[in-house]
Amino acid sequence: MDRRQFLKWGSFLTVTVATGGLSACGGGDDPEPDTGNPENFNFVHGVASGDPKPDSVVVWTRLEGSNGKRPVVVRLQVSAQPDFPPPSLLVNQPLMALPDWDYTIRNKVTGLSPGTRYYYRFLLGNRPSTVGRTRTAAAAGTPLSQLRFAFVSCQDWNANHWAGMEELAQQDLDFIVHVGDYIYEAVPGGSRAGNVEDRHGVLQLPNGTALPDGSVYATTLDDYRYLYRSYRTDARLQALHAAFPMIAIWDDHEFSDNCWQDRQTYDSDDDLTPRTARRRAANQAWFEFMPADVSLDVNNPSFQNIQIYRSFTFGNLATLLMTDERLYRADHIISEQATGRAVGALYFVPAETLAAAEAQKIAAAGGTLTPVSMLGDAQRAWWQDRVGADATAWKLWANQLSLLRMQVDVIQAVARLIARALVLANNSLSSLESAIANALADDLRAAKTAGTYANLAYTALRNVLAQVGIDSATFDANIKPLIESRLPAIALLDRFILNADQWDGYNAERKNLMAFLKNNGVRNVVALSGDIHAFFAGQVMDDYDAATPAPVMVDLVTAGLSSNSLLSSFRSIVDNDQAFAALRELVYSDVGSTVVNTFDTTLRTFNAWLRHADSNAEGYTLVTLTPEKLSCTFHTLKPLEGGTAPALPATASTRLLEVAAGTADVSVT
Repeated sequence: MDRRQFLKWGSFLTVTVATGGLSACGGGDDPEPDTGNPENFNFVHGVASGDPKPDSVVVWTRLEGSNGKRPVVVRLQVSAQPDFPPPSLLVNQPLMALPDWDYTIRNKVTGLSPGTRYYYRFLLGNRPSTVGRTRTAAAAGTPLSQLRFAFVSCQDWNANHWAGMEELAQQDLDFIVHVGDYIYEAVPGGSRAGNVEDRHGVLQLPNGTALPDGSVYATTLDDYRYLYRSYRTDARLQALHAAFPMIAIWDDHEFSDNCWQDRQTYDSDDDLTPRTARRRAANQAWFEFMPADVSLDVNNPSFQNIQIYRSFTFGNLATLLMTDERLYRADHIISEQATGRAVGALYFVPAETLAAAEAQKIAAAGGTLTPVSMLGDAQRAWWQDRVGADATAWKLWANQLSLLRMQVDVIQAVARLIARALVLANNSLSSLESAIANALADDLRAAKTAGTYANLAYTALRNVLAQVGIDSATFDANIKPLIESRLPAIALLDRFILNADQWDGYNAERKNLMAFLKNNGVRNVVALSGDIHAFFAGQVMDDYDAATPAPVMVDLVTAGLSSNSLLSSFRSIVDNDQAFAALRELVYSDVGSTVVNTFDTTLRTFNAWLRHADSNAEGYTLVTLTPEKLSCTFHTLKPLEGGTAPALPATASTRLLEVAAGTADVSVT
């Protein structure tokens, strides 16, 4: 065994050099190592490849078995032909699976040819694994006419179904981009309502920590390893990994929901305490199970013992930047301790309060972005260097969390709802519906300023209704009670940011990044985002709060591949939190016995840059990239049928979106 070729255990990434077409038999002066009883082991978690570069790719497998925690030798074979004839073997190399790394193998095969398909497999003695198929990237500068890839997010074992993976594996793709939430750390999870396919049994963590809602979250390295092992037992996920190389980044659930650095946020004061050991365990398990060309320093005692942000180049067509938006981010601008709960800090945050708190933190830091940054100073500088320097036609940013502003002006929204109700009650008012809404909005702003509805005179609205003969007595007897039965709490009369865990909560840094693109003339930048369990597409503006914001780039947001939808989350809030009950019609309405999604319309109404919104979907996204345009197809999956995943085709509907080169906008067909 040639140790120069393959031993690099310090960071647990073995490196094998392809022989350029000659049969690779191991060679070297060292004897074959002790095999470690390979007969006691099996391949039960499939194979995977990832991080394709012009001359290399990382391949992965894991051995399941027991031999007293001794190392086990497994042989890797790589060929340009799917049947692995001996003369075609580019790699035929023994590798060692160590119990320290949960018997996973991560091997970087170098010396490959650019833009080429390869096949790989592992052998335990004469027993082969599944055959994996992978492809290297085209060399930098090589003219490319097309790239085809998918990007996915949020594949919860505990919710919905995984039929989309089976469908994806049948596509003809160059690679898969995973923008995070590959696992979910909590089982079964308090937000789950039993809406999960029967192929997925209930997971039981070896250790774990219980939460008040009855769920248990991963706490130890054994817990996180258990989750990855469990997820990888699904044949559909195995098939997806075997079909294409995956380029993956994590989001929050690979560690902890809505996390930042090594802090968890299950309770309002959780993030006061560092959870360094837990964060390091999550880092190591991700590193062990993902075929990523990154290094983990186990001798580094900090939680930042791994760097997963990295970039890829595909000929002259595309640069792909993978950013880490959890490990370096500052605390949320408004801490949960300030509100005692996530609402008001992470969700449904008053926009002016958020902006003032951010400005205060920046001022206290001498004008730097450090205390309000999602990327952190070093990663932000790296992002600017890469996105500004690469000469490819397109810059793709695997960005995890949506860059799109998502806000609702409750005063205007409630005024419109009440105006509609008044018209429905009295059809003679239909011609005045818009005027009624505007007048009522003025009156509600007066109430907001006063801080109370007491003594609200409804002066503006009375003046409008007087035009059709509604006097004060009629108003007080018939109109006023209808209005007041629909008013929200006075504190809700505001403009709200819906999710401050996204880039809306790190607005100053978003403006900084957009200013960099704008000032340096960097065009054709498209973000590939996820996390929010909905499909969105729209323009990312230089400053969403400016009088005339200018578009700089585009954000495409994929729904959860297997998740609860964004709509269901907001339905839960308005149905179960009395403080928000008055806003129910902004989220959904009942028409007969049918639930109608009104949330999409609400979002489009108050966010003019949104070109597409579907808040009640699970699915995946396919992208075809050419020098002239980016074509993106959102695939919405069929729902569960009882407890069974739908038969193929699992796609219920598709929506085509296009971004023309040279523009910062999206067309939807």
